[in-house]
Amino acid sequence: MDEPPAGAGTPVVPPASTGPRGCDCVTHPGTPATARCVGCGRLLCDSCRQRLGVRSYCPDCARRIGAAPGWGAQPPGRYGYPPPPSPHGGAPGGQPPYGAPPPRQGYYETPAQPPPYYYPPPGQPYSGYPPAGAPMPYRPVREIMYPGATWGVGEVVLVFFIAFLAASAVGVALYFALRQWYPDSPTMANVLLIFLSSVVLYFFLLGGTYYSVKVRHNGKLAILGLKARGLGGGLLYGIGLGLPIFIGAVFLSYITQQLFGPQNNYVSRSVTDVSSGYSAVLIIVLFITLVVLAPVCEEIFFRGYLYPALRNRMDRQPAMLINGLLFAAAHFEWFGFLPRFLLGYGLCYIYEKQGNLSGPITGHALYNGIILLLALLSI
Repeated sequence: MDEPPAGAGTPVVPPASTGPRGCDCVTHPGTPATARCVGCGRLLCDSCRQRLGVRSYCPDCARRIGAAPGWGAQPPGRYGYPPPPSPHGGAPGGQPPYGAPPPRQGYYETPAQPPPYYYPPPGQPYSGYPPAGAPMPYRPVREIMYPGATWGVGEVVLVFFIAFLAASAVGVALYFALRQWYPDSPTMANVLLIFLSSVVLYFFLLGGTYYSVKVRHNGKLAILGLKARGLGGGLLYGIGLGLPIFIGAVFLSYITQQLFGPQNNYVSRSVTDVSSGYSAVLIIVLFITLVVLAPVCEEIFFRGYLYPALRNRMDRQPAMLINGLLFAAAHFEWFGFLPRFLLGYGLCYIYEKQGNLSGPITGHALYNGIILLLALLSI
């Protein structure tokens, strides 16, 4: 058995690299491949294949290891036919005028400049030659930050609107029912409506999330950030960053109030009515709704379910901005849009750093708890 020339190093065979149809020569698309280069892994036809002993090399790897020109060359074409013309013009087998990508780690044990071909990223199929002209820049594949999050952004938006429409229909029925049950206590009816409508909305949201993750995509709940690992660090992050987020949200609320006047929405009126009477039952109901249910359910949906779908398709800052915008818009309240946008953006930052929902849930609960406390004290 012949051995390769001295100094060639031991080539490491990379993952499979295929032609446009999966079994064609990379240099000559349309020509069936008969061998694979042991140096770079490209598929070769008879006109490209060069042998050294029992090993097959492409012309570029043959030049790289220092072999003499023409060594081991095969007859031109299969069965005596001439080699196919180059798809880029010029002589058959001409080299495509593409820029070389960065050196691929793990493909060679000895440092070497890759051949001047356009390579797809490792693990991706060859998709044909780009048009001739200026060197084509190498574009690496975007890193998948959440490999288990295989759902898309459109699926998340669809789940939200289905849950919102279903909860709205139930909320209308609850509104008229509570008005009849508590005709002399509108405050009680309003607080119970907030609680029950929130429970219904979160039930549909989490039900849709569970169906999407577990049933449709066969995933695990740990993909949503519901895991014990990192729980303590998440709590510390939530407390440490929750207070600065609250201060920034208060500043944005003040600016909004100066521009558009004081807010007068349904929830704020109900909290004000409760604070005037200090009903213990209603305060407990509001606390459970705003400080327990809202942080847990909204963080599971917006940070655990929506944010990975965004992050797998874009960089961190665009994903955090879009998540904050959608989080603020989902509350359907223009007065609190800017504070909630800041809250959503900051909670995405906490989740990005920790990878555990304990941090966003803690920061969200701290934010809502301080607002509820200040409202009850009429500050």
